[in-house]
Amino acid sequence: MNIFVIMAALIILLILTLKKVPIIISALLSAVFMAVCSGMPVFETIAAEYMEGLADFVRSTWLMFLLGTVLSSLMDHTGAAASIARFTVRRFGAKWAIPAVIISGGLLTYGGISAFVACYALYPVTLMVFREADLPEYLMPAVICAGIHTWVNMLPGNPSVTNIVPVAYLNTTAKAAPVVGVIAAVLTLTLTFLYFAWEVRKAEKRGDRFSTDEKREKMLKKMDALEKEKGLPDPFMALLPVLCVAVVMNVLKQDISIALSAGILLCSVLFGRNFRGGREILSNAVAEASFTLITAASVVGIGNVIRATPGFQKIAELILRFGEVGVNPLVIFAVAVAVMSGMNASATSGLSTILSALGEPFLRMGIPAELLHRVGVIAAIGPGGLPHSGGMVAILEVCGVSYKEGYRHLFVAVVMIPMATLLAVLAGMV
Repeated sequence: MNIFVIMAALIILLILTLKKVPIIISALLSAVFMAVCSGMPVFETIAAEYMEGLADFVRSTWLMFLLGTVLSSLMDHTGAAASIARFTVRRFGAKWAIPAVIISGGLLTYGGISAFVACYALYPVTLMVFREADLPEYLMPAVICAGIHTWVNMLPGNPSVTNIVPVAYLNTTAKAAPVVGVIAAVLTLTLTFLYFAWEVRKAEKRGDRFSTDEKREKMLKKMDALEKEKGLPDPFMALLPVLCVAVVMNVLKQDISIALSAGILLCSVLFGRNFRGGREILSNAVAEASFTLITAASVVGIGNVIRATPGFQKIAELILRFGEVGVNPLVIFAVAVAVMSGMNASATSGLSTILSALGEPFLRMGIPAELLHRVGVIAAIGPGGLPHSGGMVAILEVCGVSYKEGYRHLFVAVVMIPMATLLAVLAGMV
């Protein structure tokens, strides 16, 4: 019975999220429901288990969230992110427009720039190159998301939140299981290129071409004005903070907080002349980091409550029993992460919930922590792009593309291809 209580609580979380109830409130109500139906003291459970899980996550990741958001804001407001994207796209040329956007997104994300900032930095550049290449605008959201949400997050050493979350639970590093990560990223990137090449051919046969509107024309004029008035930084100089983060973390083997701090310092020194309204920008960065962190931590708190319920031990025993009868525990773990990420419409929330609640039982089953880390990240990416994901809603809105026109391409690029990669990775290990 208690197992069904846990499942019902997670379904409540899903329904409330779909109803646009803030996830901070949804998570708290889900935890209260779980406590009541499990016969646990409500206030004590919330004050102890729930808040304990939330606080532990905040303590272990706050600095990384804050520094990452500050670096993203600096790269955005100084024009460095737009410079990298524009240069990469122009070097590839209109013929290779889609691969150029995808590679640009990967460069930005791997350099510590949040997906939110990378999305806004890439959109104007993508708009210009799609116009030049005469590509249908309904592909833009999927192309942008393929660059910032999928293959690059599978790579070892990526400072993205999804790749950092397992560190707090598994005592691993961002470079965990590098061979698996690289293979998965290359496979995902290859499948993505093939898919879009196929879609472009289909669009040409149908006669689908680029179409503009008032909103897109306004954006193009705004970017032209920005370049004339202030000028974007030199693209090679703009890459230096991105490379700095990667080198400090992966070559010098320093903590991600040190790497992000080095990137912030270098970006400030190089592009200080383009930096205006510093106090407001930093205040907004702190607010954004705080909201993102508390949102993720609220879901992590649910995982702590799950561990305290009488039904949790039965779930752990059931998982162990699957392993005893020959089911590969890595497959069980990947399925659990994928399901939870889909329910939460968030790779970060799904992965952190499973690791906080069931990380230890999986480790006891003999799965190496590094492998658990990398497979968990890969498994979380695809389901995080389901229709009720805030990120998918945002990118469609930014690009001015309707769900009907754009989401099917998002579904293939962000959900189906990463899930196919996951299946391939698991097949190679079982």
